[in-house]
Amino acid sequence: MVCLASVYGKWVVMEDKTWNFEVDKGKGGRMFYLRDGCTHEELLTMVQADYMLDMEPERVELSYPLPDVMLHQMPSDFPPMYITNDGQVHSLIETCKTHVLRLCISVGNKDKGQQRDEDNYVDEDNYVDEDEYEEEEELSDVNWDANSDEEVEEEYDDAGDDDYVDEDFAGKKAEDTDADYSEYGKVQDEDDWEKKRFEERLRRGDLNGHGVGFDGSGDISVGQSYVSKNDLISALRVKAVKSRFAFKVSKSTTKLYVAKCFVDGCKWMCRAAIKNEAKRFFVTKYVKVHTCSVVDRARFRKGCTPRYLGQIFVEQFGIIDGIVPRHIASAIRVLLGLKLNYTTAYRALKAAQLFVRGTPEAGYAALPSYLRRVKQSNPGSVTDLVCEANGQFKYCFLSLYASMVGFQYLRRVIVVDGTHLTGKYGGTLLVAAGQDANFQVFPLAFGIVDAENNESWGWFMNKLQQCFSSHHMVIISDRHPSIPNACLNVLPWVTRGICYYHLQGNIVSKSELGAKDLMYLVKGAAYAHTLREYNRCMASIRAAKPALANYLELADPKLWSRVHFPGDRYNIKTSNIAESINSALKRAKGFPIPYLLQFIREKLGVWFAKRREDALSLQTPYSKGVEYLLAIRTHHAETYTVEHIDGWTFNVIGGGGHYIVNLENRSCECGVFQIEKIPCSHAIAASTEANMHISQNVCMTYTKESLYATYARPIYPEPTEDAEEEEDICLPPEVAPTRGRKKKSRYLTWLELSRKRQPKPRKVHKVYSCSLCRVPGHTRPHCVSH
Repeated sequence: MVCLASVYGKWVVMEDKTWNFEVDKGKGGRMFYLRDGCTHEELLTMVQADYMLDMEPERVELSYPLPDVMLHQMPSDFPPMYITNDGQVHSLIETCKTHVLRLCISVGNKDKGQQRDEDNYVDEDNYVDEDEYEEEEELSDVNWDANSDEEVEEEYDDAGDDDYVDEDFAGKKAEDTDADYSEYGKVQDEDDWEKKRFEERLRRGDLNGHGVGFDGSGDISVGQSYVSKNDLISALRVKAVKSRFAFKVSKSTTKLYVAKCFVDGCKWMCRAAIKNEAKRFFVTKYVKVHTCSVVDRARFRKGCTPRYLGQIFVEQFGIIDGIVPRHIASAIRVLLGLKLNYTTAYRALKAAQLFVRGTPEAGYAALPSYLRRVKQSNPGSVTDLVCEANGQFKYCFLSLYASMVGFQYLRRVIVVDGTHLTGKYGGTLLVAAGQDANFQVFPLAFGIVDAENNESWGWFMNKLQQCFSSHHMVIISDRHPSIPNACLNVLPWVTRGICYYHLQGNIVSKSELGAKDLMYLVKGAAYAHTLREYNRCMASIRAAKPALANYLELADPKLWSRVHFPGDRYNIKTSNIAESINSALKRAKGFPIPYLLQFIREKLGVWFAKRREDALSLQTPYSKGVEYLLAIRTHHAETYTVEHIDGWTFNVIGGGGHYIVNLENRSCECGVFQIEKIPCSHAIAASTEANMHISQNVCMTYTKESLYATYARPIYPEPTEDAEEEEDICLPPEVAPTRGRKKKSRYLTWLELSRKRQPKPRKVHKVYSCSLCRVPGHTRPHCVSH
């Protein structure tokens, strides 16, 4: 630590071109003690406080002349050294350890504003005589410890970890029979820019306390009102932490509250009283200027509870999505100079989330109004809220009108799935989605229920049938028993299929089958386009593991096998579409219900706008995904030999065999053409031989017109006020509290773990040598040479 004297004035250039600092004697001098590691911001704050410079920090100039020993070695016109960053402050401190220096303080850009003379300034309207009130020098409860266990907020865990999918077209394969187009439906999370922007600001050092919403002087002013005394005290606490001082309560009654600076003799004070309203406090007098030294204020400065740290963070940056405790700790250290441990930073993050989104109980109370406002901005949307007789929440349903209109231009396949919510009251989010012409995820409907059971799935299916016309439909799901029961009771006319990936997981989890080594045959049977290929795979399975073959037969091949499926399943073999939506919504699964629905509405609005622009920019007749498939298959078709049988029938030789193609019926013996409704490489070769344009054989749902029509209708944000003044009651459900922190992610299956693990080389054991004969292969106790 070094002692540094300072003066106020301005630099002038003399006739001999030397620099001289003219001291303003009216301002007087100051003495500062600078610790090792002092930052430029801390030094600037001390200077502004002691000299009472009420102006922008950029206008305050800090400088010092070099010692005479150094100046003798420099030119006579060498200018003073200006302090503009932390490195220059460090140089000043090191130089003060060996030389006596004087800090020179001046103000630049005076033409942009007239400097206030704070020495003789007294706010007559807000001045308060110290003797006006009796001194009840009771300490305010600002003496908080930043790492204390006081005011531990309930931990409402929301989704913290974010899953991002970066592939636009994943799993692209040249072979027609092995192409997995469901990978195209993976959705990239479009909210990670906030997290990256925050981390970039941390790296650049922009979080220096002078950002948006932070001015170091607080937001309290005369005439400002607060709903209650607690709100007033909270505002004073936040101001004390921001301005780095402590206050004490001079008087506190039910109708009056007076706070003063903790340093005796300081003029800072705030007086608030009740006027016309019963509980609202109005600030009647406020002196914002401290007349005490910053050193004295720093001596009495205390820490802060996580609740107020979270509030300060939100007021400073305005973002909480993508923020982790590490970001909170870094920002508070830079802003306030407080060092937080992980627990305190985590509680501050939870307090910030609570400050922005409110409590889960308030979310349930606001849910009826939110659903009405969604329908006001998006007429035709299907919403429903079901509560128990005592008003407790039970079910909630939302399907936007834009999704309902766009689904008319999609293939008639819906994937349904459920995922657990991670909020305080738990619950399950049910999702229904399709796939557009570009193999992208298309959300159709969302439901929030207590759990996945017959009643909840039956209610969800009953609401879902209002979102589409009642003609042929295919529903794909996992093997949850409540889903087929709901389809049978509510939608008996739909064709149901199961996800192959869940079937695969069920097989692997049954150790008695011992089928891990035969999963390639199970996949071949499920993905087979022809009956011959299916029978070959099943015969191999039965020969190796008869129990596995019996298990697959009992699972009903009509549900999991593509060749036996009675409806049009196209390329959709798994529930990856719904899983992708669950992944995109992962960070919002812990939000209060209205914020979760708002998050869904905002994300869908971004997707619709972006995909609408992409569809308009297409220069090809089909979507990018379909054009990619046609390009790959055309490349293979050029190597095939085509024999003309009749006007519509061709024999195509290539691709591993002979295939009969019928262009009139749009079929091929390979099975790809009639299942996917996209020409296979054999059909493309036959069309080229018949001088027929390929577009005549592609289903109309893959065209760019269908893609644009899918996203033609925009999604509008909900209004801030509810047009209907209905007092609907929605209370939180009764949920037994669980111990510990709620899980945000489920346990991974064996298949998921094996895909995540990178191949590792086997451990190479150390080769030991005998210490006597120096021959490797044995050790001294087993040596035979002695």
